[in-house]
Amino acid sequence: MAPTADLREVIFINHPNRVFPAIATVLAFLALSPTPSFVPLTVLVATVLVQTRVVVPRPHAPRVIFGTVAGVSLASTLSHLIPSIHALSSTASSLFSLWLISSLSSAVAFLAVIISDRLSLRLNNPATKLTLFPTFWATIWQFISHTSPVGHLVTWSPVTGIASYEWMRPYFGAWGINWLVGAWAIVIAEVVGAWFIGPGDESEPPGPLIPSLVSNGEPQPQPRRPTSSPGPLRTLLLTTALFALTIPSFLLTTPTLPWSSSSTPLPVGCILPHPPLPGDSSTALDRFIAESKHHNGARILLWPEGALRFETISQRQDAIDRVRNEIKGPLVGVTFIEPVPPGAEWEHSRDGKWRNGLVLVGPDGPVAEYYKRNLVPIAESYALTESKNDPEIYEYELHAPNKNKKWTPVPPYERTIPLTAAICLDFASPTIFTPLDSRPALILAPAQTWHHDVSRAMWEQARARAEEAGSFVLFCDGGAQGSSGVAGHGIREPIQFGSGSWTRTIGVEWPFNQRRTLYMWGGETLPVGIVWLLVGGGWAIEVLVLRGTGGIRGSAIHFSRLREVLGRARAYLRRPTPVSGEEQPLLI
Repeated sequence: MAPTADLREVIFINHPNRVFPAIATVLAFLALSPTPSFVPLTVLVATVLVQTRVVVPRPHAPRVIFGTVAGVSLASTLSHLIPSIHALSSTASSLFSLWLISSLSSAVAFLAVIISDRLSLRLNNPATKLTLFPTFWATIWQFISHTSPVGHLVTWSPVTGIASYEWMRPYFGAWGINWLVGAWAIVIAEVVGAWFIGPGDESEPPGPLIPSLVSNGEPQPQPRRPTSSPGPLRTLLLTTALFALTIPSFLLTTPTLPWSSSSTPLPVGCILPHPPLPGDSSTALDRFIAESKHHNGARILLWPEGALRFETISQRQDAIDRVRNEIKGPLVGVTFIEPVPPGAEWEHSRDGKWRNGLVLVGPDGPVAEYYKRNLVPIAESYALTESKNDPEIYEYELHAPNKNKKWTPVPPYERTIPLTAAICLDFASPTIFTPLDSRPALILAPAQTWHHDVSRAMWEQARARAEEAGSFVLFCDGGAQGSSGVAGHGIREPIQFGSGSWTRTIGVEWPFNQRRTLYMWGGETLPVGIVWLLVGGGWAIEVLVLRGTGGIRGSAIHFSRLREVLGRARAYLRRPTPVSGEEQPLLI
């Protein structure tokens, strides 16, 4: 027991100002990668929680916290260094932008922990203490995802290592995953706190912190020292609930098979031509059309982000005509960059700006368009203009293979496949598809990244949005080391990295249920409102019933005193009505 006691003394008493910053910095390098993992991130948050409880009451706490934030920010910057060094036109601007975003993200994380922990000291309800931090933590990061120009990227929000909780995405979205991080962090912090206190150090303080000045002859219970701990029983209940939430992951069925009576086989493909050889005079349009012809057995083909560049409207029309006439059969997602045309919906654009778009081209010409909403700061936002329009649903009529009369019960024997689209960084926004009125079967996701780690980060974001929508996503990254594949419905890994076109047949459920998932229907408002209602309800009961008119600053009113107050109130209401003209006492 002596070595254990010595270790606790070193960590929590003698050198917490050195131990906790060092541990947090190491954990930050492992946890805050381009694709944050659930377990390292949760341990990091738990470390910050424990540090807050140990360091804040001590002298020089602001200096220690600032040092820890600086160390964590530096570790996060180093973790993103290689994939981000060429994000902008110059290395210096890339590093400064990365450091700034990492520092702001780390500062927000520490501020959320400190505020939540300080607030929990003012609460007596154990359930409220236990749920306050996870709810506050998830809400803060959901707010950051709306205000940050890169959405959920470079935040303390996990995208990998959550297979056991993946089933929750269609119900609670990214907010639910962040809540789980906060909940497990509370559990770990409570276990570490119990280890520090030990079984022999849990006695109550010998006397009251503030002597009672009023006595009515009855023994007066004394207030306990303020603590943010909800107690071991509540912690055990929360741990049990968190383990119970993993059970559905073992019961979920596998993805729908492409060839079955309850599915529609949908061959899809990604067109990624190899780089041109020296002396090759063909244009990008020539290469993409030639490559698409080799895969025209697919029903839907997607080109990577910015495959073509148009200088004029006539160039765009000529390219669409060539695609329509030369690629027979599939619906082709043609991606391009072009000057912003004059029009009411683009009046927010300045002269000389460009836009990043996608047009679906069928046998009869264009059938749907989409333009990128979220632009990469500086790298894209300087030259491009973002779109203000939300994604929309396009109903793709799929003809029966080989004129199969059993394809549908009635003519024209076609099945409808609802499609939608977004482009690259759009997927970092957790609410990009919540405005849709129905559920899409397939989401088209063209991208163009500059590093393998960035591509994996965007792949995970696209996969998360697909799981939240209950859809498949066709991710097609034209970067030199880009990821590409089909994700959703339990499919997690890309098909390939780098150039080289491919096709894959997926199974879309039939008949397709276009009813939106709970998260798509309620957006973030539903889970946030429900959980905050539970937390606020517990706090309101505590304030109104147990604390009386003194508010959260007053000491708890004991039930004996509460009965006395109610008795006086009843006596006042039942007092005899005075006779008119009778002299009244000044005080009742």
